[in-house]
Amino acid sequence: MTQKHYDESQFTFKAAFEADTDLKQYQHNALTVFALSLYLRLEDFQEFAANAITEGRNDKKVDICYVDENEKLAIIAQSYNSSTWGKVAAPANKASDLNTATTWLLSASEELIPQHLKTKSKELRRLLKSGDIKRIEILFIHNCYESPNVEKELKAAAEATRDVVKTLTSNQDDSIIVSYREFGLNSIEELYKSRDSDILIDNWMEVPITDYVEEHGHDWKAILTTVPGHWMQNLHRLHGDRLFSANYRDYLGYIRRQDNINYQITQTAEAEPINFWVYNNGITALTHELQLTPNVRIRGISIINGAQTTGALGDSTESAAIATKVLIRIVECRSRDLINNIILYNNTQNEIKPADRRSNDSTQGRLRADFLQYGIKYVHRRSAIRTPRNAITGAAIAPALCAFHGDPQTAYRNAKEIFNDDTTYQRVFPSNIRAEHVFLVKALSTAIDSVKIEIKRKVSEQSATKLEEHQYEILKYSGAKHFLFYIIGAIAEEIMQRRVSDLYEWKCRPEIISAENVSMSTSWDIALRALLPQIATIVGRQKTQDPSYDVPRSTELSRRVAEDLKAVIASLETVLGSQFDEIRKRTTV
Repeated sequence: MTQKHYDESQFTFKAAFEADTDLKQYQHNALTVFALSLYLRLEDFQEFAANAITEGRNDKKVDICYVDENEKLAIIAQSYNSSTWGKVAAPANKASDLNTATTWLLSASEELIPQHLKTKSKELRRLLKSGDIKRIEILFIHNCYESPNVEKELKAAAEATRDVVKTLTSNQDDSIIVSYREFGLNSIEELYKSRDSDILIDNWMEVPITDYVEEHGHDWKAILTTVPGHWMQNLHRLHGDRLFSANYRDYLGYIRRQDNINYQITQTAEAEPINFWVYNNGITALTHELQLTPNVRIRGISIINGAQTTGALGDSTESAAIATKVLIRIVECRSRDLINNIILYNNTQNEIKPADRRSNDSTQGRLRADFLQYGIKYVHRRSAIRTPRNAITGAAIAPALCAFHGDPQTAYRNAKEIFNDDTTYQRVFPSNIRAEHVFLVKALSTAIDSVKIEIKRKVSEQSATKLEEHQYEILKYSGAKHFLFYIIGAIAEEIMQRRVSDLYEWKCRPEIISAENVSMSTSWDIALRALLPQIATIVGRQKTQDPSYDVPRSTELSRRVAEDLKAVIASLETVLGSQFDEIRKRTTV
């Protein structure tokens, strides 16, 4: 294999990655957390890291195991960091380690699975069997160039995983998608650039057409036309996923089964190419510049609707693509806000994010204005512009508020309902919600992540006390954070030592609210360290009575924990009370 010349100036993400001191705590997983925060468009990578990083000396090649019940997604990832950036390829055997990782997580005997992996394994298997996970992604993240050998190993790992999943679920029709991806230098750079640019493909190209319909509007112009399927096939084969840089979800892949839309599109192209135009909804694409004379030329292209059509044509035979015609709309637009809306409203093939449905809601607008007075950015609508690290987003804080106010089940399993259902939305974001209350919950969220990461590190280093190990038995569940939000909300009166008739009236004092002030998070940190040993003891008793008890699978069992904890706090006020003093100083009811 020919050695590539590594030019650091080509990879702008490296400077941003190395300048982010918060990432250093994740050591060999730091680049993986950075890359996945871009890939998943995470609002809070610390929360992701606290939930996803698998610690332990006997990790069975599992560096990352991430479960998102709301998106029905599981990610299993392996990290590799060469001491020298820019090697021609990452070791293929590191990619093949993902075979080992998925085997341990999905098919190994539970008695043999290391204790720190057992909870993740049981959780993942249960969700696959219940149909609450529909997609597994096998990822390899590293600081070398991408290579065919690594791709070959990843493909083998994905195929083996697909076989295991079919056995596990007794589901022979491949209804669970298993995909793979290598994120090396070039892929991570594209992810980084895509956060600020909707169109990564920037070169001029001629559109092979003779006729079109032209339309104009304020800040935009467009044409509607028909292109050969072969042209779209060539674009996809040449540019791959870069072709979908402005899209919220890339091409999902070609899987040979009847209920897979990409397979059906490919079948249409193969069986009835002459009817493809009339069967298919067509494609919408953004371009930097649209030139109509003397020939139609465009500078750059990104598919914003029709990613599955484009990808399926890419997977079709050449003869089918040549015989196929596709309806396409090509739009040039120079207004950032308008581009965001074009992407949003054209994305009907892919589900619009629930939070976008409330982007013009008066409550969200008021929270934005209120936080602005404190110098904090509150983001209530999706944008291609990178969200500042210290920003608070409506989409991210909504599940925390939902759990804090008594509904951890919706928060963990069906967070989309918060924005989709009017009743749920009004309950989570009532008219009297204020920035000072949201900041209180956000600070608690930060503190939970911090405590979880520290205890996880101690367990990994085998320096944790027995009591800390018992606490980690709770914290290692994916839903543990929502459980803790619920518990803290339920014991508000015991923490504050006064009646709390409306939990939304529990607010931070204005003078401590700012983007840089961490005193509220620190206060929560102190309180959590006092409460977690008590919670661990209560949960331990619950598990003794009911071995199937699973945080936070039951709101009723969580309610019992809260009630028992109230009694403990009352009986130990002289001991625990001082641990809540800082919260009492910084908040009002």
